[in-house]
Amino acid sequence: MKRLSIFVFLAALFSTNAEDGFLPSYITPCQLSKDSFKNCVREQIEKTLPIFAKGIPELGVPSIDPADLDDIHIDGNGLKLTFTKAKLHGLSDIQLTDLTIDIGEKEETFKLDLVGNLSVSSLYNADGKILILPIKGDGDANIYCTNVKVQINSKLNHFKDSKGEHFKLTTPNYKYDIESTRFDFKNLFNGNKQLAETTLQFANENWRQLMDDLAPPVIKQIVKTIVKSINKFFSKVTISRIVRDYTEA
Repeated sequence: MKRLSIFVFLAALFSTNAEDGFLPSYITPCQLSKDSFKNCVREQIEKTLPIFAKGIPELGVPSIDPADLDDIHIDGNGLKLTFTKAKLHGLSDIQLTDLTIDIGEKEETFKLDLVGNLSVSSLYNADGKILILPIKGDGDANIYCTNVKVQINSKLNHFKDSKGEHFKLTTPNYKYDIESTRFDFKNLFNGNKQLAETTLQFANENWRQLMDDLAPPVIKQIVKTIVKSINKFFSKVTISRIVRDYTEA
């Protein structure tokens, strides 16, 4: 009976802490009144990015590596290309390159610069031309992107619930750049190796033309996934838990 009572007490304590927005041990609150506040926030983000991307189950934050992507359709300039059952890989290895955060100001903002190598695995169906060269096939596809740079700018709004006041990223906008991309399409031209190699070489030499159509919907989904996960975290943790000396409105 005594052991059961202890178990019930600990379970209740954990549940209460979770409801109150407890922080995992690897996250340290930052003190707004200190000059080192922004450096503290940056250090926390750098330290927790890999963990965050793999998910924080105790806070209901799902894993985003790999991340499921919506179907992608390209139809124009003589090419019909569809990617289905797509998954994005590599978010757990992205690096923070810059951070700007304004908290306690009249308008609070948050800017995040990230860089990393990302890849997409999916099923594809292609029919048409890449510039002047025919392409036709369906099967497995892999897309490897090197040094993908993404900058996310967002307002920091607040909302209240029974636990207290929370941050929320709203109206995010973004810009991006990709250093290089390599495509690998299986079963091109029904397995004709010579035609497949010629087309793949041409596609990889002219990757920017393909990525002009492919990158925008993929990057949009990447940003949406990151913002959604951050807001999930914010919804579980009150501002006072992560920012010391913050005066709630």
